[in-house]
Amino acid sequence: PWNSFVQTLVVLLVFTIVFGRFFCGFACAFGTWGDFVYFISSMIRKKRKKKPLKCFSKAGKILRYLKYVVLLVVLLLCIKGYSSAVAVHSPFSAFSRFHQLKMADSLIGTGLFLLVTAGMALEPRFFCRFLCPMGAVFSLLPVLPFFSLHRTRENCRKGCKACTKTCPSQIGLPSDGDWAVSGDCFQCQKCIDICPQKHIHCGIRKLKGNEFWFTILRALILLGICLWLGL
Repeated sequence: PWNSFVQTLVVLLVFTIVFGRFFCGFACAFGTWGDFVYFISSMIRKKRKKKPLKCFSKAGKILRYLKYVVLLVVLLLCIKGYSSAVAVHSPFSAFSRFHQLKMADSLIGTGLFLLVTAGMALEPRFFCRFLCPMGAVFSLLPVLPFFSLHRTRENCRKGCKACTKTCPSQIGLPSDGDWAVSGDCFQCQKCIDICPQKHIHCGIRKLKGNEFWFTILRALILLGICLWLGL
């Protein structure tokens, strides 16, 4: 049935098709929590003069398919009539009760939340890459190439893989004119800042991709959508 949740989901899906996973990179509270946890973990290791952890990097190409399994399990449970139980015992619900100190309302959800948080400390975007069912939905969407990130590959320095190494999803960027845009890109724009040649830009060449006004424009559009939906 058509309700506020379905309406919100449809609008976010359309937004993602146009702008990519900008919501995941800049608006998702759970993703922001993951970034914060990994930042704190990295700072602690830096003070101890140790390299930041990336425990699942080698297995990332395989583990990224796990989120589709999670999505399938969630859908099957909802079809079987357990949607309320899924909502109560999910790590999302525990996270939403975190500031209210009511996480004990669901020991299962709290346990899952703590396990996910531990994973966030070990790997950047741990939940987003490997477990998020909404991330699985977003990654399956076709993404228009106009506002997605591309690079001028022929001018790259020989052997340089800076953009791939800094990418939390460990994905390569498409070259100019390529329509094959990865749905696992969070639009975090870290690759733009790390590129020594400044070759990374949006599908529209005149937009460099990390210009402040362009990010603000997308954020305002997303904010307007949220206000329109009453979120």
